[in-house]
Amino acid sequence: MCLNKKYLLKDLCDFNDDSYSLDDKWEFINYLDTGNITENKIDKIKHFNLFKDKVPSRAKRKVNYNDIIFSTVRPIQKHYGIIKDEIENFLVSTGFTTISPNPNKVISEFIYYYLTQENIIKYLDNIAEQSTSTYPSIKPSDLENLEINLPSINKQKATVRILKKLESLIKINNSINQNLEHIMNNIFKNWFIDLNYFNNEKIIETEYGKMLENWRIMELKDFSQDIICGKTPSTKKPEYYGENIPFITIPDMHNQIFILETERYLSNEGSNSQIKKLLPENSVCVSCIATVGLVSLINEKSHTNQQINSIICDNKDYYFLYLKMLTLSKYIESISSGSTTFNLNKEQFSKIKIIVPPKKIINNFNIIIEPIFNKIKQIQHENLKLTKLRDILLPKLMSGEIDVSNVEI
Repeated sequence: MCLNKKYLLKDLCDFNDDSYSLDDKWEFINYLDTGNITENKIDKIKHFNLFKDKVPSRAKRKVNYNDIIFSTVRPIQKHYGIIKDEIENFLVSTGFTTISPNPNKVISEFIYYYLTQENIIKYLDNIAEQSTSTYPSIKPSDLENLEINLPSINKQKATVRILKKLESLIKINNSINQNLEHIMNNIFKNWFIDLNYFNNEKIIETEYGKMLENWRIMELKDFSQDIICGKTPSTKKPEYYGENIPFITIPDMHNQIFILETERYLSNEGSNSQIKKLLPENSVCVSCIATVGLVSLINEKSHTNQQINSIICDNKDYYFLYLKMLTLSKYIESISSGSTTFNLNKEQFSKIKIIVPPKKIINNFNIIIEPIFNKIKQIQHENLKLTKLRDILLPKLMSGEIDVSNVEI
C-alpha cells in the first residue's frame, strides 16, 4: 500500500454486511438503539428473549468486535461508536450504518477517529439537512463515498496511540467522577431516604417516603425561590445568537452534573429579549419533555429551551435539591403525559411534592457534600480541556500535518 494514498471508505470497509434472520435460531438478543449511544458512550443495552418478548422491528443489524456504528439520523447528535466488547447475539438498530473495516488495509480505530472529526460530522449533517426524508438523515452511500487520505499502517498505529492516550485520561477522570457521584448519592440516601443518620429519632412513614416528625412535605414551588420554564429565542433573528450566554438543551445535560459547555450560545441581545428567563448559577435543570428526568446544575448564568424546567434555590439548597431530584427521576417520568412524547409542564412540575428537613440539617449536609461537588466540577473542567486538545489534534493527525513517525507512547 502506498503512503498517503486516497481511498473511498467503501474500498476499505464493508457496510451493513450482516443482518439477523430467523435461520440464525437465536434464543435471545442484546440490542442497542440509536438513542442509547453518544460519542461512543453506551448508556443501555436491552436484552430480549426471542420466545417471550416483543422485539423492536429495527433490531436487525449484526455487529462484531471492531465494527463501527454510525446513526444515519441527525449526524450532529453524534450517535456513533466503535464496538470494543464481545457481546453475544449483538444487534443494533437499522437506524445505524454498520462499518466493518478490512484489517488488512486499515486499523478500525483510525476509521473511527476519521469519522468523528468535527468537519466530517458537519459535512454529513449538511447532507442530512438537505434530505427529503421525515428526519434529517444521510444514506449509507454518503459514508461509503467519503474520501480518506490513508497513511501507512505504522503511522495509523501511532496516530491511534496518541488519540487513545488522551481518551484514556478522559476515561480515568470519568471513572473518578462516577465513584464520587456514587459516594455522594449514598450519603444522600443514608441521610434522607433510609434515615440511618437519624437512628435515634422517631420516623414517620408517608406516601412520599420516610421522614422525621419535624420535617415537612412541600411542593417544589414553595421550596424554591422560583421555577422557570425555558424558551427558545426567535431563530429568525440571527442577532439573538452568539457566544455570550449558554443556551441549554437536553443533549447538553446528558451525563453531566455541571453544564460547563453548550452546543449553542445566545448573544447579549438574545438574552435581553427574554431576560426573565435568565437563570443564575447553580440553578437545578430538569428535562421535562421527550427525554424526561435528566438533572444537571448550571455552571454560569444561562438560558434553556422550553423542554427544561429550572429550579432557583436559596443559599446552597441546590446541592440537596439536585440529589433529591435525581431520586425522583423515574417518578417524574411516570407522571409525564402526552400521546407521542413525555411532557410535564411547569404547573405540574411545580406541584411535585418533596420531603424537606429543617434548614439546619440541610446546611450540615451541604458542609459534607460541597467538597465532593467541587471536585467533580474540577474534573469536568479537566476533561473539557482534554477533549478540546483531542479535537484540535484530531484533524491535524488525520491529515498528516503532524508527523507521528517517531512518536512513542
